[in-house]
Amino acid sequence: MRVLVVGAGTMGRWLAGVLADDHAVSVADVDSERAAAAAEELGCGTDDGSSYDLLVLAVPMSAVAAAAAEYADRADAVIDVSGEMRDTLATLRSEFPDCERVSTHPLFAPGNAPGTVAVVRDAPGERTEAVLDALAAAGNDLFETTPSEHDDAMETVQAKTHAAVLAYALAADEVPEAFHTPVSGPLSELVETVADGDADVYAEIQARFDGAAELAAAAERLSTADPETFADLFEEARR
Repeated sequence: MRVLVVGAGTMGRWLAGVLADDHAVSVADVDSERAAAAAEELGCGTDDGSSYDLLVLAVPMSAVAAAAAEYADRADAVIDVSGEMRDTLATLRSEFPDCERVSTHPLFAPGNAPGTVAVVRDAPGERTEAVLDALAAAGNDLFETTPSEHDDAMETVQAKTHAAVLAYALAADEVPEAFHTPVSGPLSELVETVADGDADVYAEIQARFDGAAELAAAAERLSTADPETFADLFEEARR
């Protein structure tokens, strides 16, 4: 199967590598030099302007619409790893109306692969299933979801979580290691995990998914609570 991966960032390179063992993979990117470097690294080709059997959109959430419109006539099957599903699938249905369509979201950074992958089989077929089979064969755990269920979950597992960790990092003072507790120690390690990522990716998540404002409001409730109110909030959190 001839596959064109659009997006030569970390996720695009990772997925191209997963597929390259069994398929003829080429890479495209708005930055042609980055595409060429990724192709050389992976032993793949670069986009030759022809048609492909399957298109992979591995672009930022904000670039999905433009990329889908640009490459809509280049393949009859499309799969994305953008990380958002409601708007993305609406775009894919519009630009690829008679094509195989699947949306996926690897819930990990490529450096931590394999991991869990959320999947929406919107209009599946043999070619999109081949990609899912390759992901499973690479040791990833795939599970079915819906666009709404996925995006609602992302408000908590991404937007609120990242905001909470980064807010702690911004507010915390540096203390000697010996003072860390069973709570503060792991939280500081989470800061390192988040800070090791790409700021632009985290910014896109905050822009696309609600949640950070609710987190800030909750912190405000805790910071201004009297002892009785704090106890009530503690019990609410415990539940």
